[in-house]
Amino acid sequence: MTRLISVTFIIILTCIGCDLFHNDIEKIPEGVYTGTFQRQFAFGGGDTANVTMTFHSNDWTGQSNKTNFPALCHGTYKIEKNKIVFINDCAFTADFDWTLILSGEYDLTLNGSKLDLVHSDLGPSRDTWVDNYFLTKQ
Repeated sequence: MTRLISVTFIIILTCIGCDLFHNDIEKIPEGVYTGTFQRQFAFGGGDTANVTMTFHSNDWTGQSNKTNFPALCHGTYKIEKNKIVFINDCAFTADFDWTLILSGEYDLTLNGSKLDLVHSDLGPSRDTWVDNYFLTKQ
């Protein structure tokens, strides 16, 4: 019985400790972030652009040094654990690859002034890619 109580106590402490050190991101610190956008294809190749993004409250704006690569503009976002979901409020023309529009769910990593956003579209039956935003707060 004492052993059961000890094991139960250790499990409870472990769970409490995990909650204390759980690093869910609640908000992106407001400011201007600069860096690169990279699209890497699963079978090789890709391209890179320089981007600037501004985060304020739950709004974002962005621009790239290449037209529609990626297709930024402005919109809102929400964070769910270590994922960020972008909503792009802009209308776009039909003359480019719409998978380049910043929209939908990305993995989110925030480490000091470094902000990384990753979206993977890997699948066996299509041309697949990974989009990476590597940003630093200015």
